[in-house]
This record gives sequence, structure tokens and C-alpha cells, in this order.
Amino acid sequence: MSQENVEVVRRTFDRFNRQEAKAVAELWTAGGEWRPAILGGGLLESAAFRGADGLAEFVDLQAETWESSVAEPVEIRDLGDSVLVKVRLSAVGRASGIPVERETWNVYELRDGRIATGWAFTGEEEALRAAGLGGAGGVAGERGRREAGLRRNEPTRP
Repeated sequence: MSQENVEVVRRTFDRFNRQEAKAVAELWTAGGEWRPAILGGGLLESAAFRGADGLAEFVDLQAETWESSVAEPVEIRDLGDSVLVKVRLSAVGRASGIPVERETWNVYELRDGRIATGWAFTGEEEALRAAGLGGAGGVAGERGRREAGLRRNEPTRP
């Protein structure tokens, strides 16, 4: 199933880059949750987009903010029920025309062939800890997310 998970994540990037909000949401579970590291050109803390409406909102916000944007998966690591992706973000500000280049590390957990949760980090070490692979001996699951600064009860976007 893990290769199938990698393909689901690849399709998510493809649909995101085409700004197909509903098609992106179809690849996530009904209660799927996405926590981006960057939104509208700025770093985020505690933002979460949940469910089909929240995921579609995230995709639509990118289109509103950027004249063009591409999230390119440059490295994908199959972790079984999770997938770790190094992402190169390239965008041009809609209002400013200024090009922006950023790198994030995304961790996706999948269930039954769909993405259940996704987190983006600005550093590889942080993402590895969240995936249960970082630090001395690594940490897994909820503990790994806590150590990476993620909490289930953080405020979310409406």
C-alpha cells in the first residue's frame, strides 16, 4: 500500500498546482486536516484547514495571493503509512509581482488510500521528528507531533 500512498501524494501536488480545489479535497479523508507552514507569503503558526471545505479554501487562497505558484515535490520518501516530501515552492506575488522561492518539508499520513493529515515544516529535522524519524531513536505518532510543536487542540481557521 505504501507505493499507492506515494501516488496519492503525487496526485495531490498535481491537482494543487492546477488549482483544482475540489479535486485536491477528493484525495483527503472527510475530516482531513492540512497545516501549512506558509500562507500568503508569510510563515504560519497554528493554522489548520479541515475537511473538504477547508482544503478547498486553502487552494483558493493560494490562487488569490499568487499570480502563479508551483509546489514541486523534489524528494519523496515512502514511510509506509506516511509520506515525507521535500517541496520547492515557487510563486509570484499577485499584487507585488515579486518572485518567491521557499522550501518546505511535508509529512502526510494516509488511511485507506486517502490523506488524513498533512503538515508542512520549514526544516527537514522538524519534519523528521513529526514523522517519527528524528532525534535520538526517533519519536512516533502523537508524541512526534508534540515534539515538533503540533497539538490537536490548536486554534483552526473557520
